[in-house]
Amino acid sequence: MGLLHSATVAVTDVCVVVFLVAWVMGAVYFGVKGRRGLVGWVRALPRTLPGRVPVLVGVGVFSAVVGCAPASFWRHLQYWQPELAVLGALLAVASTALLLWARWALGAMWASVPLVQERHELRTDGPYGLVRHPIYTGLLGLVVGGTLACGFGVWVAYLVVAVPWLLRRVRVEDDLMAGEFGASYVAYGARVPALIPWTHPARAARPRRAGGERR
Repeated sequence: MGLLHSATVAVTDVCVVVFLVAWVMGAVYFGVKGRRGLVGWVRALPRTLPGRVPVLVGVGVFSAVVGCAPASFWRHLQYWQPELAVLGALLAVASTALLLWARWALGAMWASVPLVQERHELRTDGPYGLVRHPIYTGLLGLVVGGTLACGFGVWVAYLVVAVPWLLRRVRVEDDLMAGEFGASYVAYGARVPALIPWTHPARAARPRRAGGERR
């Protein structure tokens, strides 16, 4: 595998680090900016705590399970090909750029759990004109890109967990936004795909009536 393998793995590692650092900095910056200073941001944290705890517990359990598996197990899943690795590295870079673009565009309206913020606006421009959930598209692209660039192995576990989790988050957020913005979001969903740009959108969620019934 040699030099090219090391390069594609390094590109993936850099993308992951850039994503994590930018996310933490963005959460603090936009949190403070959008909630009347640091004190307001800290006071607002408990609102999302119930949604964050299961995610943190899940990450901890997943890390423990992956860490307990012997290295030989992941080597059996290793499959590295130069063409796939280069494609994966390019996908990881493009996905990281999309993540940063979408995070900046959403600004203070972003939350770590599906949530409608105070004075929330429906964004349909920029990255949200390509897909309804560009952050999830970026995360999915980063995981798929990392899987190809690093030659599968332990990345298979990340992929198996990430795909159903992201698809579920898409469904939850579609319902949440349809309930908040009604027909505007339904019309938006009819013309913009959920995750994959330039594809035909799936049938969008419809607004709910009081009591949870579909209109």
